[in-house]
Amino acid sequence: MSSSQSVHRPQVGRITADHPLLIRIGRAGWLAKGVVYTVAGVLGLLIAARASGWSRAKSAPNGEASPSGALKTVANVTGGSLLLVVLAAGMLLYAAWRVVSAMMPGGTDAEAMVKRIGYAISAAIYTTLALTAIALARSATGSSNGNTKVESISGRVMSHTGGRLLIGAVGVIVLAAGLYRIGKGVKQDVNDELDLGGLSRQRLAWTERLGVIGEVGRGIGIGLIGFFLLRAAITYDPQQATGLDGALRLLAVASWGRVVVVVVGAGFVAYGLFCSTTFTHRRLQAP
Repeated sequence: MSSSQSVHRPQVGRITADHPLLIRIGRAGWLAKGVVYTVAGVLGLLIAARASGWSRAKSAPNGEASPSGALKTVANVTGGSLLLVVLAAGMLLYAAWRVVSAMMPGGTDAEAMVKRIGYAISAAIYTTLALTAIALARSATGSSNGNTKVESISGRVMSHTGGRLLIGAVGVIVLAAGLYRIGKGVKQDVNDELDLGGLSRQRLAWTERLGVIGEVGRGIGIGLIGFFLLRAAITYDPQQATGLDGALRLLAVASWGRVVVVVVGAGFVAYGLFCSTTFTHRRLQAP
């Protein structure tokens, strides 16, 4: 824990005690996030299974292996519309939690500012996912996918002056974010926003393992998106840009690539389980 966090932790504790609803909001959102990542991870594993020629996997739904693809999969099950509304509410709560986290008293150094920006970006991402879930609940269909959206947006941006540099810069930032997540997993720095003091030694061990596997897998998935964005900028070809699902499908063509797909899929499942099994231990933390 940094010195700035130590200084501001009592103030954060008072805010939490005075507003217990904040904790409930964050925990509900953490649970919804876990469900979405678990489904996305299963879809990623199915991509690898189909590419390997497993007969059962061939008959499985051809879902888009990404958080938005997970929502589309939920939309197609019985009672999916109701579940989507619940997930949308949870993700909006999580987005609100991230906004509150970004505004909490805390550090003012470069590291703290990066965290605040990250919280704000996270809030925007999960707000977008919530709106996607609401749209799917209303229509029960999803004609577009994340891959074509990324390609289309990249093409429009690169058609303008400086657009190529912008896409390249975004690619570098996304790639750096992926490496940061991998680093957190390697360093086993996965419980900084959780209060796990009351867990047994055995449960704490497997919870941290889930977090480590989840962060590494999630980091690789994020890094892949950044890599393909950067490649699109370097080659000046927006068709090289793709979402997570497209990146996994491209990798699954090669036998070595399927290993990466399995790692990402398993990482997403592990991260989803990590969120779902620790949501009651979520705590508010100053940047």
